[in-house]
Amino acid sequence: MEKRRINGVFFDLGWTLERPADDDWVLTRCFFEHVKRDVYYAMDEALRTSAIHRAMEPLETHHHILTMEEENIRFTGFYSDLNRYLSLGLSEEAVRTIAADHTYNFENYVVFDSTAKTLETLKNCGYKIGVISDTWPSTVPQQKEAGLWDYYDCTTLSCFLGVLKPHPRMYEDALEKMGLPAEETVYIDDLTMSLNAAKAYGINGVCSIAKPGAKTVPDYPCIQQPDGLLEVLKEMNGGSL
Repeated sequence: MEKRRINGVFFDLGWTLERPADDDWVLTRCFFEHVKRDVYYAMDEALRTSAIHRAMEPLETHHHILTMEEENIRFTGFYSDLNRYLSLGLSEEAVRTIAADHTYNFENYVVFDSTAKTLETLKNCGYKIGVISDTWPSTVPQQKEAGLWDYYDCTTLSCFLGVLKPHPRMYEDALEKMGLPAEETVYIDDLTMSLNAAKAYGINGVCSIAKPGAKTVPDYPCIQQPDGLLEVLKEMNGGSL
């Protein structure tokens, strides 16, 4: 069977096109303005990890979140629960401040240096560009402010579907919107679990290893920055972008 040319590119967002400013999506700089960093990390790691997972569970179980106002309310609950589970001593006002910062402060996100140029190059070469990401309503204005939104032909954001990767609906929705055969698309994500789920639909996978400490994986081409995708696509498409 003749190998199909790649004509569409799906990106995850976190650790693929951008990173958290303080290297964590929920333990933001604002969080550590209210919780001493050394005190937090002096706590038992297993206790901290368990507390974050427990606090995040309501957001993941009931993930259909359509507005930033609702997002802010839900994250107020997250930080309130985390405060209670770890006895952080935060006041209600501090919890509200941290939650609002998480929702409305787009400086919590840093776009990789090569992101915009890579998207521009793909667009100029005729590729369709989509997003498949587990995220929140604030992603839309954040991506617009970052100057990236207009590059996307379609987006599949978990909060609007109410499911998270690797739920099949995420990939079905993305393929429906892009309108290309799965074999003509590629998906870039930092989690092999998500890439494996996409592969089941015939979508080609590329693993982003931009996160500090990330290692190459044997089953997929790996890139450290968005512009690394351009060489991968040339290889997939027989030498031409």
